[in-house]
Parts: sequence; C-alpha cells; structure tokens
Amino acid sequence: MKKLINYFILITFAFLLMACNGGGNSPSTTINVTMTDFQFTPATFTVPAGEQIQFSATNNGAVDHSFVIMKIGSEVTSAFSDKDQANVYWEKAAIPAGQTITDTFKAPADAGTYQIVCAVPGHVEAGMIAKLVVIAGG
Repeated sequence: MKKLINYFILITFAFLLMACNGGGNSPSTTINVTMTDFQFTPATFTVPAGEQIQFSATNNGAVDHSFVIMKIGSEVTSAFSDKDQANVYWEKAAIPAGQTITDTFKAPADAGTYQIVCAVPGHVEAGMIAKLVVIAGG
C-alpha cells in the first residue's frame, strides 16, 4: 500500500512539474521555421489564439518555398490550386533559397489544428506539410 501511495505522489509531482514547464506543448508567440527540400522543421507549431505572432523562416533549400496556413477545416490534399487560395488564413510566399525572412501575423481566434503547406507546385505532393495548433486562452 505504501508503494502505491509513493507511486501516486510521484505521478502527481511529475504532472505538476510538467504543468509548470508547459509540458513541451505550451503555446508560443514566436514561430521559427527552417525550410528544406521538402520539409518544415519543426513540423508542428503551437500558438495562443488571437495573439500577435513573430514569424521567422529560413529557407535552407535549393528552391523557393512558401509558408501557407490554411483556414480551419481546409486541407490541401494534392497540388495547391486557385480553389485552395480562397481557403488561406495567412501566407508568406516566395521565400528565396538561402534567405531568412521575418514578419508578424495575428493567430487565428479559433482554437484547433490548422494545416500548413508550401504552395510551390509539387511541394505538397512531396510532403511539405506541417500543422499549426492554436490553443485557447494562451
């Protein structure tokens, strides 16, 4: 019984410690992304809903890339097209190879998971997809 109580105390302490440190998934008002051919690193970004986000993208690839956040519920499943453009929440287009760009944008107000793609032809098909997780009450 004493072992069970000690285990419970240890687990409780671990959860409290994770809560203090954000558990690794705490929202940030900064996005720093590195783009290569054909990947976003990291592939998941967690931000607080409705907050101003500082954005920095470094293109270490050999070709231009873009960073396109789709509206919630919208996904690009094949080549990015004009119909997908109508469902874009925010984008930074034509980030040249070897360049770093910075910008700001306001995170979506609605919590949820948003798809991020590179809209350059062929890049979605090559797997250049990430996700933006928006947390309410950031």
